[in-house]
Amino acid sequence: MRILGINGFGENPAACLLQDGKLVAFGEEERFTRLKGSEGIFPAKAAAYCLSSAKLGLRDIDRIAFGWDTSKYPWAMARNFGRNYLRYRGRERQTYHKGKDPSSFITALETLFQFHPTAVRSRIQEGLRAAGLAGDVPPVDFVPHHLAHAYSTYFCSRFDRAGILTIDGSGEDVCTQLAMGEGNEIRVLESYPIPHSLGWFYAAITQYLGFIPYRDEGKLMGLAALGEERKGKNKWVEPLSRVLKIGKGYYEVDPIYTKFGGHYYGSRFTDALVDLLTRVDPHAVPISYGEKATVNGRVESKYLLEGYVDIAWAAQELLERAALVLAKKLVQEHGAENICVAGGVGLNCKMNGEIIRQSGCKNIFVQPASSDSGTALGAAMYVAKQFGEKIRQPLRHVHFGPAFSNDDIYSLLRNSKLRFDKLDDPAGEAARLLEEGNIIAWFQGRMEFGPRALGGRSILASPVFPNIKDKVNAQVKYREAWRPFCPSLASERKEDYLDGPNEASFMIVAYPIKPSVAGAVPSIVHVDGTVRPQTVEHEVNPIFYSLLENLGKRTGHPVVLNTSFNVRSEPIICTPSEALRCFYSSGLDALVMGDFILKKA
Repeated sequence: MRILGINGFGENPAACLLQDGKLVAFGEEERFTRLKGSEGIFPAKAAAYCLSSAKLGLRDIDRIAFGWDTSKYPWAMARNFGRNYLRYRGRERQTYHKGKDPSSFITALETLFQFHPTAVRSRIQEGLRAAGLAGDVPPVDFVPHHLAHAYSTYFCSRFDRAGILTIDGSGEDVCTQLAMGEGNEIRVLESYPIPHSLGWFYAAITQYLGFIPYRDEGKLMGLAALGEERKGKNKWVEPLSRVLKIGKGYYEVDPIYTKFGGHYYGSRFTDALVDLLTRVDPHAVPISYGEKATVNGRVESKYLLEGYVDIAWAAQELLERAALVLAKKLVQEHGAENICVAGGVGLNCKMNGEIIRQSGCKNIFVQPASSDSGTALGAAMYVAKQFGEKIRQPLRHVHFGPAFSNDDIYSLLRNSKLRFDKLDDPAGEAARLLEEGNIIAWFQGRMEFGPRALGGRSILASPVFPNIKDKVNAQVKYREAWRPFCPSLASERKEDYLDGPNEASFMIVAYPIKPSVAGAVPSIVHVDGTVRPQTVEHEVNPIFYSLLENLGKRTGHPVVLNTSFNVRSEPIICTPSEALRCFYSSGLDALVMGDFILKKA
């Protein structure tokens, strides 16, 4: 049976192809459109790639799986919004500000009819036609959003029994869900409805600090670590605890600060949040455009000001507390020794690290495509299971995107009239360049899915150089100097570097680095003493493993600084031509692409 999984018309549009219950192709639309996030776009190009990679047409597809339960639209969702609006209406009126219409309820109603099942089927048909996919559209199955998240993580894990924690902005009328996976079944235990969204809470603080919500939450997470040394002086936990209230075994989010109220300053937070925080300190975080400020007499990033750092730390701290409440419930009340995580908030590596360290669980698996892109896979798995197919597929890698042969690469380089060399040992030459302090781009095999580059489309540097992190940020990625980088390391050496790793294949769980080696690889250690590692197995990615092995022989450390092959605000590159553009428009020293290498003077 062939199932096309789709996530579209919202965040992180993506498509995947399951054949006989097995994943054979996965593509995120941003990689093809070159528009970061591609929010609101139908994954037409991603779907076309999935079919073409398997040499299939639309007529060969049996079902389409869509990770959103449209049966709740519009009436069930309208009732939900109405109840919440009436509940908070009195307090909402108190937050009326500067003549803006405070009613988020009316705006929400306008979107409800867009997700009516008939409307969504029609939009899917239009999207497939736009992709040039001829033929009748197969039957479309709509899958509850959080169940799609749950399927995407549990059935990709190696666990036969696990607690499942899915946390995001919202899926239909649910924001967080606890479930248990046992054998081939998933049982929902508890759901947190709208408006109690941890994703909305974190997005509100993300936008309040001047970042782009639903895109820059990783920046907020990285910034929060800078406040670790000041946590004893942090004055923001108490006021933010009015927004995110955490009790024994539960949490609540007050929507007066996120949804219901005036939105003069931002779409993800209300004027009430501004009033709340500026009452504590009216000058801590000036709401302004731009990224620069005078810090200690020098013009630097405004995010290094104490107000930004401390608010980021407080938001991260409260998120971790809430997640731990949920994880401990799975462990203590339901006997979960293993925990699987998905949903957009699951991309928070620091939170995931605290779950494995403090919840009492023994093992953790986090879906590397935890954002909504992963629901394309989860929805397809759900539908396949309904038709009796075996869907368990422990995920060992995420290389399910487009690949390009040496002939493809050679043709492009020749037609581009560039100087290049053919290599007998790409991994060995790459290791030599890294040992010398070069920053190289690495383009091999199929493209990864998820937000992390994992050895297919990567920018690499040797972490033994203390200043290499700053060079990569300033000269290559063009991003904030305080943002950290992740390491890739040979799997069998992980105990030498990491404190307590059990699942570290996808750079999505933070672990403390052992103090004995932290000073030897300083450029991959964050200020809080943690790393977000990828452990590489020879049988999974032999050429990338060979690079690490060669580098280990040269430097004594089979560890490389690994970041995504792109510059700031762009998606990870997909094709060889995109690799060339990025190489020549950044401070990279060399590009190893297939068996070929290009160097700059």
